[in-house]
Amino acid sequence: MALSKRELKGLLLAINGHVSNIGESTFRVKSERSDTSYEVLWKDRRWICNCEDYNKRGKKCKHIFAVIYYLTIRQVTVGMRNAEEKVACPHCESSDHVIKRGYAYQKTGRVQRYYCKRCGKRFNYRSGLEGLKGEALAIVLALDLYFRGLSLRQITQHLESVYGVRASHTTIHGWIKRYVELVSRLTENIKLETGSRWHCDDTKLKVKGRHVILWSVLDSETKVLIAQHISLKRNSEEARKVLENALRKASSPPLEVVTDGFQAYSEAIKRAFSDDVMHLEGPLNQPINNNAIERYFRTVKQRFKNINSFGNIEGATTFANGFKTFYNMLREHRALGDKSPLEASGLGFAKCWQELIKRTRLYGKPQN
Repeated sequence: MALSKRELKGLLLAINGHVSNIGESTFRVKSERSDTSYEVLWKDRRWICNCEDYNKRGKKCKHIFAVIYYLTIRQVTVGMRNAEEKVACPHCESSDHVIKRGYAYQKTGRVQRYYCKRCGKRFNYRSGLEGLKGEALAIVLALDLYFRGLSLRQITQHLESVYGVRASHTTIHGWIKRYVELVSRLTENIKLETGSRWHCDDTKLKVKGRHVILWSVLDSETKVLIAQHISLKRNSEEARKVLENALRKASSPPLEVVTDGFQAYSEAIKRAFSDDVMHLEGPLNQPINNNAIERYFRTVKQRFKNINSFGNIEGATTFANGFKTFYNMLREHRALGDKSPLEASGLGFAKCWQELIKRTRLYGKPQN
């Protein structure tokens, strides 16, 4: 689902330090415009708030979303620190037999050395975030917050006000570009187990004020985003490219492909698949429809509001690739029991950006 106005306001409250933990399951959320505070409590397996909006609607308000994102950010922070505390040997992959043993002095400063009692190898600790100025935690949070809906300048303000880390919005954009490319390696050669029905659709993004087309293919059963493609034109040839890309990613072809009424899809499906694949045109609110991928595009468009327009195709591609990783691997989906699509399908490799980065840099391929 897309970030609603309440969710986005809640995220801003969380990153601007308006949430505090006052009990085991109780939180205080301070208003952004006054000294008023609201109490958010976890009770009877649901969040409740004493604000007027919650009492009137009986649904999650911005204060509840603020607490949820506060806990998410804290989980990212703790997850990274725990990952650094438990170091795995890059030679035998054991973490239970690793001990600290001295330091190595390199150009970047003092680096912790480790010894693996299992294989007898020594190695330096690598967090997967070496080679950049700035704190690793800032990079991880920047990635996470960017794909949750914050602008580059909002992330800049958050890092400086909360963590004392000064990084310009151009620096943060460089982090995102570099590590999105790095993390994308995790899915390059992975065969996805998909169901019998795929959904294909397209939407528009802006590059230098002009529209480009973002094509996407999503699996109906697992909700995994199988493939994406950006093009300048909207025709059957470009539709065929994204379908063939999805076919390379999937372990088996679908039996059905659902699209909207755009005529170019018929020809593209005939060219990409055999005659055994059925093309279904699914109007909204009908038994067979394209609602699943429409919901995904609402998520993309809601996130795109804070960007408005990319400077070039490369920037749009980085955004699309990074959002695909975030959507498939890291973003929890209510329909999947608060799991990511890859986690729900049994292919979850990690639950935070830092672990994704570390696995790629240390081993060059995902580790199951």
